[in-house]
Amino acid sequence: MSESSFTSKITEENGETKIDKWDWNALKNALDDAGRKFLTNQKDCVETHSLMNGRLLISTIAVLFSLYAIGYDYLYPFPESKLVIIVCVFSYFASVGILTLYTSFIEKGCFAQIVQKLDNNTFYWKFFSKQKPQKENFYVLTIELQHGNKVIRKIVEQSVAKYFDVNGVLVEKNYYSDLEKICTQMFNEKRE
Repeated sequence: MSESSFTSKITEENGETKIDKWDWNALKNALDDAGRKFLTNQKDCVETHSLMNGRLLISTIAVLFSLYAIGYDYLYPFPESKLVIIVCVFSYFASVGILTLYTSFIEKGCFAQIVQKLDNNTFYWKFFSKQKPQKENFYVLTIELQHGNKVIRKIVEQSVAKYFDVNGVLVEKNYYSDLEKICTQMFNEKRE
């Protein structure tokens, strides 16, 4: 039976994280970065970038349509390049539409994707975050653990005041200890 050992003791490399506590995006990004750091510093965990690579591939295709239209228009000025420009413009906007659907329905705000290999088992961890609607001071963290066909999902809603002091400095030990409890609990649920 594989044994997971999550730890909230992570070495600090960059010093403290200080933000403007009234800036929700900075606050969310600080918590997301700390969550990613927590996961990547665990035993046998490797970060994977497959969701981000998909987004970059779709973006690259959109940019290639634009570059092709610009290059073709340079070689064959406007009246001749009219049809190619029209096709490239429609293709660009179609690929941007696909990118929007990808980020909305596939990526869904995932900020960390980790593969954990213990013994002969592979576990896939994903962390998602968002702001709770109508409550600006609540951070909603969704943690997903997949092992084989079984998926365990835990949603944690917490006031950001627990993780930041009055000066806007992230209190990492509070955040990491909560993540340690939740991840250990989910890992143990997986075995039942």
